[in-house]
Amino acid sequence: MPSLSSLSITYILSMPEPSSHIFEVKIEFDNIKESHIDLLLPVWRPGRYVVFDFSSGVIEFNAVDGNSAPLKWKKTVKCAWRIETNSASGMTVFYRLYANEFDLRTRGLDEDHGFVNGTAVFMYCEKFRYAPITLTVVPYKDWHVTTGLENYDNHPDVYSAPDYDFLADCPLEIGKQKDHSFEFEGKKYTISFFGEAEYNIENVIMSISKVIKQETDFWGMIPFDKYVFIIHCTRQGGGGTEHINSTVLDITPKVFESDTSYKGFLCLVAHEFFHTWNVKQLRPVGLTPYDYTKENYTEELWLAEGGTSYFDGLMVLRSGQSSIEDFLNEIARSAEEERRRPGNKVQSLAGSSFDAWVKFWKGLPQRYDFESDYYGKGADVALVLDLEIRNRTNNKHSLDEVLKTMLHRFPPGKGYSNYDVISTCDELTGSSFRQFFDEYVYGIQPIDWEKFLAYAGLELVNQEISEPVIGLELERSGDKILIKNVVAGSLAEKSKFVRSDEIISVDGVRAVYDDINEGLRTMKQGNTIVLGIFRNDKFQEIKLRFDAPKHPKYLIRKIDEPDEMQKKIFEDWLKVKW
Repeated sequence: MPSLSSLSITYILSMPEPSSHIFEVKIEFDNIKESHIDLLLPVWRPGRYVVFDFSSGVIEFNAVDGNSAPLKWKKTVKCAWRIETNSASGMTVFYRLYANEFDLRTRGLDEDHGFVNGTAVFMYCEKFRYAPITLTVVPYKDWHVTTGLENYDNHPDVYSAPDYDFLADCPLEIGKQKDHSFEFEGKKYTISFFGEAEYNIENVIMSISKVIKQETDFWGMIPFDKYVFIIHCTRQGGGGTEHINSTVLDITPKVFESDTSYKGFLCLVAHEFFHTWNVKQLRPVGLTPYDYTKENYTEELWLAEGGTSYFDGLMVLRSGQSSIEDFLNEIARSAEEERRRPGNKVQSLAGSSFDAWVKFWKGLPQRYDFESDYYGKGADVALVLDLEIRNRTNNKHSLDEVLKTMLHRFPPGKGYSNYDVISTCDELTGSSFRQFFDEYVYGIQPIDWEKFLAYAGLELVNQEISEPVIGLELERSGDKILIKNVVAGSLAEKSKFVRSDEIISVDGVRAVYDDINEGLRTMKQGNTIVLGIFRNDKFQEIKLRFDAPKHPKYLIRKIDEPDEMQKKIFEDWLKVKW
């Protein structure tokens, strides 16, 4: 095998007919000196822990040597192509790939723009994974490219990457997107908008700069020279994906129409930007290095993802772009959800993290009843872990410091485990956190919100409300109306509805999907409806009575007479005065 420095690998990406949704890719190898090479297309993308099987989009594949003579090839597994080189030192591979998954932030191409997450489009050879790469993009007509990759020797639309991992982690936006570049504290940033929305770019830059300032100061180091925010603004927008020096944010035009929705946008920005360190630099051991060919199991997503969800709202608050009332209201809603979700009594956070590949992202109908949520409950546990550390050390240490200490101890390439988190907490506090982790990370102990919030001079107040929890989740299946899910402990479960029941009538009248949903939403206390269903091809009628048991509805408020330590924890935690 040649030294990687002498190997030449060039990718050429083109899109001659965007409306076909087909990307064309060439990979040119020079000085390979191998009898055969195996090309792989990843089965998943970092940031979403589910198998996509990107090879399913490949619709044509061939290979030729340096004299354009065909080379033999065959697929060896679902995501691998083995090419016999005939001892040729040069080789060109060509394939076409169907791309129409903008909503999944993987790959998409249409008459409006193109988007590439490298793992979904670019094949690689494991032997050559760490060889330098050149990428040439051939945009359609007058389209242009926005990416975190560096231009190669100042050639337009030609880029370089130190290795495949970097190429795969720098998404490409290709189209007529509006790029807004600025510098902030010595680093270059670009905010790139695809889609239509009414926004004031000066205000957006100012808001995002405040988040950048808060988070770069938090971590104390900046692992990039430039950073790109790729924003897809569409009616179906929602969510984001972190990358090595960029992020992709899916939003709707409505985020700019109110203070509440705009704060949600800033929390999304803060979340994905925080991942620049927490996940991209500080990475769980199960994700180090990435194995693109299969599931990468890890028990630490509660901190990698849930911890980031905790800090995103905290960063927006500390940057002065959210109110303390809003932040505490979010915690109150989290406490209510943590206590109401039946799955939290069944699955641990470590289990939720590990099973992300087979459960969390599958959206199984039983998820609410039997699964926890490493995002939501992970954020909850990160919050109370922060308060516990502060309380044990008289506010000398915090989860902030735990993360920053681990960042230096576990640089890229050296992943951490939950036990490393425990040992770091132990070391900083001079006490054992094993029981805390046994209860809240490896166990299913309900969170003692009252105890932890009291450390910061806060109390959780239960304003019980009478509200029917119907617990019926419906779906259309052709002309049928089916019950997709029945929430544990709900009125629907008590009335003996089950998943897959087909609803055919309401009070003796033919069922209409929209009418059922509206009717369930507007029913009042004491009302009764009768639903006719087919179950196992047998008809029966089930009465559903809207009785409203009391449910917790929380608010959080300051206690009347806090001691000095409670006020100190409150102020240092939230960076606001008592």
